[in-house]
Amino acid sequence: MRVLPILIFLGLSAGFLTACGESAGQSEPASHPATAKPVRVAPVTRTDTLRQYALTGVTRAANRATLAFQVSGNLSKRPVNIGDRVEPGQLIAELSNPEAGPQADAARARLSELNTRLAQAERDLTRVENLFEQEAATRQELESARASRDALQASRDNARAQLSRSTRTLDETRIKSPVEGTVDRVLFEPGEFVPAGQPVVSLSGGGLTEVEIGVPENLIDSVEVGQPATLRLPLFEGRTVSGRVSEFASASTGAGQLFPVVITLDAGQSLRAGLTVEWLLDATQPQRLTVPVTAVVSPGGSGQPRVYRVVDGRATAVPVKLGAIMDENVIVEGELEAGQSIIVAGLNNITDGRPVEVLP
Repeated sequence: MRVLPILIFLGLSAGFLTACGESAGQSEPASHPATAKPVRVAPVTRTDTLRQYALTGVTRAANRATLAFQVSGNLSKRPVNIGDRVEPGQLIAELSNPEAGPQADAARARLSELNTRLAQAERDLTRVENLFEQEAATRQELESARASRDALQASRDNARAQLSRSTRTLDETRIKSPVEGTVDRVLFEPGEFVPAGQPVVSLSGGGLTEVEIGVPENLIDSVEVGQPATLRLPLFEGRTVSGRVSEFASASTGAGQLFPVVITLDAGQSLRAGLTVEWLLDATQPQRLTVPVTAVVSPGGSGQPRVYRVVDGRATAVPVKLGAIMDENVIVEGELEAGQSIIVAGLNNITDGRPVEVLP
């Protein structure tokens, strides 16, 4: 159904006055002719207004990552650039920390030494236990061997914790790729200071593409998870792709703000990240009353539009407020109900209360 923009009645009055044949400045007479005026009528109708909205968004990879350090420091390495392909586990960036590497190496060496000594202490304890059973070793020697073994176990556990801390500190100065993908953005150059938590590099993984689009609150009833969606690329000669609504926020981003909706493109329709797309959303507006355009008049050029109902064989004026024109009808607001008969032909010289004869 074609819907025209809302028009102010002054823009319609010329057409309506032509239809009713009244001249500006003419007032309604106080008395009515005795003969009934022949008229034709049509019903007031209630209709849904179907409109299509184009909501704008930007494509992005469904599998993506924004990478940041958990600690602050100066960026010493960033071996990737925009557009580079990366593999899972590949080094993306590293902070300068001259002490982290040597500390981790020292902790690893200390743990290795203690493991060797502990293994020897376990063998010594086993030998002393055998000798004690044969009464070839004293209880003091047995307890001494056990104490040595227990002390080395404690030292080994402490060395493990030290190595874990050193390794974690070293890991915090390095960012590795969690996915296979492409570098989209780099936000720091080597030598720059990087605050903790500040994004350094963003990646787009392979696979599906999605779009996040903001939906105004008057359209949220037209959206549900799983519904099909048609997306148009306005800068690519109107090319269209299809997808489905995969996520729909239950709240807006703030008072008077939009509701985020994520549309995942169907498999095989992946697009480059960062492309502008439009979601062609069909939405049904609330039901409204409509009357034929020819039923609306403006008596005396007063600018107050009205229609005439037929009640008990007489014309009854009903003031209305006009909305948008829909084909040959116009949306109206007033004291009307669907199904009521209003005059659409024979409106010349019609006044409130005049007898009328409804023609078949």
